[in-house]
Amino acid sequence: MNQVNKRRPPDTIALELLNILEEKTEASKWDLIKVLGNDTQFKIWIEDFFLPEKVLEERREGRNYYYTMTERGKLFHRLLKSGNMIKIFNRVSGKRLK
Repeated sequence: MNQVNKRRPPDTIALELLNILEEKTEASKWDLIKVLGNDTQFKIWIEDFFLPEKVLEERREGRNYYYTMTERGKLFHRLLKSGNMIKIFNRVSGKRLK
């Protein structure tokens, strides 16, 4: 039987990334790429979303980049871990109550 890879929902991806940072305190770019799969996804998630939204902070050491969670990132992580809260936000975030 062929098993088709299912796309992970965005909240699952975000939770996986933040779990890595919770476990390690600081993660390398490579640690995050392993979760995301490739450089393009790294750019979308880290450079275009997490850094501008101040969920993560970036530190450069020579040619290496390291990432840590900000206070805002820790709050976001707590909300993601409480899946029920995300469902509540999703219900009220549309044009009408779902």
